Amino acid sequence: MKTWLLALQQQLSRQIRENKLPHALLFSGVDGAGQEEIAHWLINVLLCQNLKEDASQDLTQGITQGITQEKDESLSQVSQEAASDKPFTFQPCGDCKTCKLFANNSYPDHLTIVNDKNTIGVDAIRKLSQFFEKTAHIGIAKTALVNHADTMTVSAANALLKTLEEPTSQSFIMLTTHSSDVLLATIISRCQKFEIRPPVGKKLLAEYKKQGDDAFVNLSHLSELTDEATAVAFTAFRDKVKGYLCAHQHRAELLAILVEHRDGFRWLEKIVVNLMRNHWGWPTAGHQNEQESVINKQQLWQVYNLVQAANIKLKTLVQINRQFLSEKLLADISVVVKQKN
Repeated sequence: MKTWLLALQQQLSRQIRENKLPHALLFSGVDGAGQEEIAHWLINVLLCQNLKEDASQDLTQGITQGITQEKDESLSQVSQEAASDKPFTFQPCGDCKTCKLFANNSYPDHLTIVNDKNTIGVDAIRKLSQFFEKTAHIGIAKTALVNHADTMTVSAANALLKTLEEPTSQSFIMLTTHSSDVLLATIISRCQKFEIRPPVGKKLLAEYKKQGDDAFVNLSHLSELTDEATAVAFTAFRDKVKGYLCAHQHRAELLAILVEHRDGFRWLEKIVVNLMRNHWGWPTAGHQNEQESVINKQQLWQVYNLVQAANIKLKTLVQINRQFLSEKLLADISVVVKQKN
């Protein structure tokens, strides 16, 4: 478990102990922040029959019985003894029947919704609704996980909204996303939202035992930090972007990367942002003491807005033509750059 998820684990553990865990939870953050990891942990905690605290303290009856009004006396006694302001986390035992079934993806009272062809269709959400209409086979609680909830079609989102509005007893739905801004506002309003914010700068580098002094480095840059080949590719791409902004060079190479490389658009945004920071005198890794004079501040701001708009289209439009989007973006940037002439 990532260290920055500990505080969230403690918060959720206390909500479970106090029977205040909501019916629907939305875990949001940048890609790789740990949304699926925390959701998987929480589901396992809810289903485990022999729950433990972080200090290896056994809870003999499991949290699913603690969720109901009819608490077992042993659980109540342990809860009373452990009730304090000291932070704690529940942990699944990993050895009970439900833990083993869950680990093998065969637990009958849990359903994971996966996207098909990059989208989650209405049939998958209808399956989720039907799943909650049936009583639990083994335990008391039933759980469902919808990963990449932002990829739901409009019909699927509306179907999920109905399920959220009319929850069944002892049912828990976890949604994960790294683009919560594209979810229906009505869905977000019916979930308790947890925004996962990983550390940045030196703290993030320390998490991965990396050296550096870039105060702006964040989790989305991890591939460039941990993989040498990716770092080399990024540096080469950065040089080509500068060449394009200075002298309209390397258009074909830039176009190929934007179309074919999954990180192309993110890289472009990062490079433009770093150029803006340097114009304002904020040093970043690879740019220290380097006065960027490629284009002026106003033009950089225009380029940044173009890149942002393209990134939003990539996130929100399911059948986006990436080739056309990339070509148009480079053409629009060219128009901005030529304004100085």
